[in-house]
Amino acid sequence: MNKWNQSYGFLLGKALQQMENKFAEGLVPFNINSRQYGVLLFIEENPYSSQKDISDNLQIDRTTMVSHIDHLETLGFVERTKNPNDRRSYSLLITGKGKEVLHSRWELLTDVESEVLTPLNQQERQLLKDFLIRIWKSL
Repeated sequence: MNKWNQSYGFLLGKALQQMENKFAEGLVPFNINSRQYGVLLFIEENPYSSQKDISDNLQIDRTTMVSHIDHLETLGFVERTKNPNDRRSYSLLITGKGKEVLHSRWELLTDVESEVLTPLNQQERQLLKDFLIRIWKSL
């Protein structure tokens, strides 16, 4: 067996690369990338979150998070509102336009994942997801 076939990181990275490349194609018309899509998803599920909350939960560098939010705000997908509990920070809300992007691309995301995971049956897919969640939550 080749050494690269023995590396979890390499193999996970290649599977992720396939998913990201295919999903990225479907995001081009909206001028966002997969990470920004994830930020939109987090904001929809956690309205009034701060940039720090999002950064901490999604493990995105704070400087990078600022540029993501600036970009999403410029596109009209999110809006910043003053945080009533802390005047130094903003709360974030997804706009109707942002929700449209999320909902229109969700089916594409699940289709891409299904395509990449075709070699696995439903039980194996669930097991993989459970293992990945366990690893992520332990970090």
